[in-house]
Amino acid sequence: MTMFSVISKCFNPRSLNPRRFLTFNKNRDGISKPKPVMTTLVPPDFENEGNDNTNTTLKIVELLSEAEEYLNTHEYTRAITVLQHATQCGSATAAAKLGIIYHGGINDTIPPDYASAAVYYLFALKLIYMIPCNKWDMSLVLDVIAGLSELYRFQMNRKRDCDIWNHGIKAMKHIDQALQDPLATKFLSHKEIQKRRAIRIHIAYCLGLTAEADKDFSTALTAFQNCQKFGDCGFNTADKLVKKSHTKVRTLEPQVPRVKPVCVECQYEAKELKDIWTLLVCAKCQSVACCSKACLTNHLSTHHENEGEDKKTK
Repeated sequence: MTMFSVISKCFNPRSLNPRRFLTFNKNRDGISKPKPVMTTLVPPDFENEGNDNTNTTLKIVELLSEAEEYLNTHEYTRAITVLQHATQCGSATAAAKLGIIYHGGINDTIPPDYASAAVYYLFALKLIYMIPCNKWDMSLVLDVIAGLSELYRFQMNRKRDCDIWNHGIKAMKHIDQALQDPLATKFLSHKEIQKRRAIRIHIAYCLGLTAEADKDFSTALTAFQNCQKFGDCGFNTADKLVKKSHTKVRTLEPQVPRVKPVCVECQYEAKELKDIWTLLVCAKCQSVACCSKACLTNHLSTHHENEGEDKKTK
């Protein structure tokens, strides 16, 4: 069984029709798309590709070198074909590069295709996740997560692109959980730790966007607050999200009830958002809610009736 067939069991890009998820939008004003950078495609430690088979690993390195040559000579169509072949062999680097190419496009030769970009970004994450976290190339992970984050913020729609959106959130949660493993940071340099923080900022912001779109304002507020806590990391895109999270927190705080949505007297629990906002908060203690004026009156008479007399006595 080949590496590609193993990966395909958990995520098969061929089973995901890009046009099913995203509407192609060639000219979208006001959105800065990442420009493909012609950096080397051959990873410094190609064991990070997650292949135990030496022949497969060497083949991937050859394919990445060949793709780099095609890119340098502006033969972009051939480069994409070679990168697709490398991706089928299990190369996360190739999948990430394809995501970047389709995300930003290349001149007038390769137009942006956000659907294909999302699919290849997710495929890259799946391949990365199969590698032990202490061998991850943090630069590669950051490139993939940052690209996917930009698609979430500017190109994707929560309702229209529900399937691919949920796939991405699930993958990002796995990555975030792995990054919290002590093995992931034990031997990292300061620069690598900052990259790790940037990755987690992007993930936290995407989780906040998801919860906000689902009207789960409490979860969204927590996610954006976590984004704030990470602070600046020295990477421009992540630092911008930290600043944006401050605005998100200020916007969401008034929409999140500060008391438990359960009537303190009759134990009625409000589950719908419209019902939560009909609850009456006790003005005396400001820590409990009541479902009706009758329950509020009972609460006041039971818990706060003698407060005035106690103060006078003191």
